[in-house]
Amino acid sequence: MKNTVKITLVAALSLLLLTACSGENTQTAEGTASSSSELILHSHTSNKKIHDAIMDAGEDNDLKMTEFKSNAIIAERMGGANSSSATIVFSKDKITVIQENGNFNTDDLLEAIEKKLKNEEDEH
Repeated sequence: MKNTVKITLVAALSLLLLTACSGENTQTAEGTASSSSELILHSHTSNKKIHDAIMDAGEDNDLKMTEFKSNAIIAERMGGANSSSATIVFSKDKITVIQENGNFNTDDLLEAIEKKLKNEEDEH
C-alpha cells in the first residue's frame, strides 16, 4: 500500500511539473513592435539597389546598420536609455520599417530611403 501511494504521488507531481513547464512563448515579433511604416515601390529596382539605398540612408541619419537577412536590415541608434532600433524588411515591391523599441521615427527613415532611390533613378 505504501508503494502505491508513493508511486501515485510521484506520478502526480511529475505530471504537474511537466504541464507547468510545457507552456510556450506565444508572443510574436509583430506583437512586440510598437509601430511600422511602409513604402510601396512603383519602379523596377533591384534588391541590391534597394539594399544599398537603405544602408546609405541609415548611415546618413547616424544609424548603425546591420545586415540581418538577405532582405532585412536592423537599424539602431545608440543613446543609453534613449536607444532605439527598427527592422527594415524589403522586396522589389515594398520596404517596411518596423519599430522594435525606443523612439524611432520610421517615417523619417523611409523618406530618406525614398530620396536615395529617387536619386539613383535620376542618375541613370
